Amino acid sequence: MKQFAIWKRRIAYGSTDMAGNMIWQMVSMYLLFFYTTVIGISPAFVATLFLVVRCIDAFDALIYGYLIDHTHTRWGQSRPYFLWFGIPLGLLAMFLFINPTFTGGQTSKLVFVTVIYVLFSLIYSGANTPITSILPSLTADSVERTKLASARMVMTTIGATIVSLGTLPVVKILGGGNQSKGFAQWAIILGVVIIGLFVFAFFNLHETNIVEPATTTEQPAKSLSIWQSLKGAARNKPWLILACSFVLLQTFWVMRNSAAIFFIQYVYGKPALAAAFLGISFVSVIGNLAVPFLSQHFQNRHIMQASLVLFIFSQLLLPLAEKTNSVFFLFAGAVISLVAMGVTFTIAFAMLSDTIDYSNKILGFNETGFLSAVPMIGAKLGMGLGGFLSGQLLAWGGFNAKAHVQASSAITAINWSFVWLPIVLGLGMFLILQFYKLDEKTLVDEPAAPKADKTAKTLKEETNR
Repeated sequence: MKQFAIWKRRIAYGSTDMAGNMIWQMVSMYLLFFYTTVIGISPAFVATLFLVVRCIDAFDALIYGYLIDHTHTRWGQSRPYFLWFGIPLGLLAMFLFINPTFTGGQTSKLVFVTVIYVLFSLIYSGANTPITSILPSLTADSVERTKLASARMVMTTIGATIVSLGTLPVVKILGGGNQSKGFAQWAIILGVVIIGLFVFAFFNLHETNIVEPATTTEQPAKSLSIWQSLKGAARNKPWLILACSFVLLQTFWVMRNSAAIFFIQYVYGKPALAAAFLGISFVSVIGNLAVPFLSQHFQNRHIMQASLVLFIFSQLLLPLAEKTNSVFFLFAGAVISLVAMGVTFTIAFAMLSDTIDYSNKILGFNETGFLSAVPMIGAKLGMGLGGFLSGQLLAWGGFNAKAHVQASSAITAINWSFVWLPIVLGLGMFLILQFYKLDEKTLVDEPAAPKADKTAKTLKEETNR
């Protein structure tokens, strides 16, 4: 009975990110294609839209994190947000892939697309920030947290596989050759599933481990103002390093996902392989499941750096596949990169929980929701920067959606978006992680030492100045 409850909690926790990642996968993998190729919006406009919206709302996750820290309901702090924002997210997922046919022509279409994309971006943060912030509240056991993070990524992989493998065939079936109609109907189905997953999570997750920060008095810690939260976060060096890493990670992964369908269709030249190539994302579950084992033998930072090296190696197989016209190198590169990213994303969320523990136990700051905004900030900036760079590269290369054969400059642009820039950014992330010195194994069950108490007191006095 106890094992059943544990596994139900893991599945419920994983279903939150499965829901969020289904629409994330649709947006990162198909929205650029849908806007430019299906409904005929220029790549330059789409690139600008992605970047401007991300610059406007990139840090709204910090606001949501702050709100979570100050939310107190009978359902907990993070859990209510799965209903408050999960249901609207499912509805907006349906509208993202609608081809507006209002009177007013192209202008009305651009206005509709912009409004829906802005609303989606704002609601997405509200639904996904609590996914990370609720983790420390579900259990105090660091081993179980890693397993929950692993379950999260396994469920995420399942959702990503459904979208990446199923989208093109289902769109073709539902649309009967009309891609606009097919995308709209597929988005409605996904929207319903997303709502169902968030509702399931709400009813099956319970916050039982509310972490109190280390203090020198018996008085309960007061809620921090947003300025105090910012100053506390600024002193959490492992968190800052991880935050920068998240931005780079999401940027190169969004770029790669956005350019994948263009690479297969125009560079590799075999559109028939698109569904299979995009649909093998399920293999990243190997990386997800490997993390609990790896984390028992190696430090989390070393695991992430090793996975980045593996990713860079896998990317180098893709131009080799193009030059040799080798299906083996093509899929080998894809499989290895997906396994590597399965490890990277899973260990990243476990490392984030470590930085939150560091804030509570060593710095004496209880700002779980605020610090948990890192993945959302990374996702937003990554989606914006990755989408902007991909769109601008297509525009620079003279990509023509109506042409079956692209100019050499367009081919070069696609290659940079899919292969070379992800390698450069992945290397940059590897180097940044050299400065991450937090050892999670010495942090487990760390009591508040006198020195830590003094640090917390000093920091709180400084933040009140």
